[in-house]
Amino acid sequence: MNSKAASAKSDEVTLNVLNPRGKIEAVPATSPNPRLDNLDGKTIGLYSNSKPGMDNFYTVFEELLKKKYPTAKVVSMQGAFLIRDEDAQSLARQADAFVYGVGD
Repeated sequence: MNSKAASAKSDEVTLNVLNPRGKIEAVPATSPNPRLDNLDGKTIGLYSNSKPGMDNFYTVFEELLKKKYPTAKVVSMQGAFLIRDEDAQSLARQADAFVYGVGD
């Protein structure tokens, strides 16, 4: 065996192994807002993704809500499946509570 062949075999190879999962930063946990005692005089926001059937569901939901809480008001918003931050903030400014409903 010549010295060149021996030295080529003894050369070390360094491999860098990467983690394909990446790192996900944890979002700090927050507590939900306290529940409302009742819905009398409150404004309830209804968010819908406009899928078939949601209009019927919310029509009946609103009728039942008004029957039980006649002084409650309803505001409606339609949008994409995932509510955009701007829409959520807008609805939060208008309503004391909201229902997020998606149909499929």
